[in-house]
Amino acid sequence: MVDVHYQRIINATPQELRDTLLDHQDLSDFFNASFKVLRAANNSEVSGGVGCVREVNILGVSFKEEIVKADTGGIEYRVVDNFPVKDHRGVIRFFAQGSLTKVSYRISCCAPWYIPNWLLTRLLQHDIEQCLNKLGARFDPR
Repeated sequence: MVDVHYQRIINATPQELRDTLLDHQDLSDFFNASFKVLRAANNSEVSGGVGCVREVNILGVSFKEEIVKADTGGIEYRVVDNFPVKDHRGVIRFFAQGSLTKVSYRISCCAPWYIPNWLLTRLLQHDIEQCLNKLGARFDPR
């Protein structure tokens, strides 16, 4: 089992962060991947929220992710079809602290037999740190 976690305090509200991270077409600003919406969010859900399915393309590998939770408390998503990893779940939590928000990002999954756990851990850790650091820079560009 692989479990990675990173936190950062960002100069934005939980709603601003949620809306930014649910703008799937622009997520490549934060990740080294491209994103394409395949299915819109369920009716009565925030744009890009629950029910939305996006295709992610990274390093020539494509897979689908589904948003399973999206509100001002956070966003949760899962990889559909257990490919390229099994039981992949991403959980991003927002904790308002005055005009700032503490963002906690955790990914857990099981690596396939052909990818060592240490390598997948390193890759995912890099991705979530890069995401939150770029997200922080977007709202506090010093």
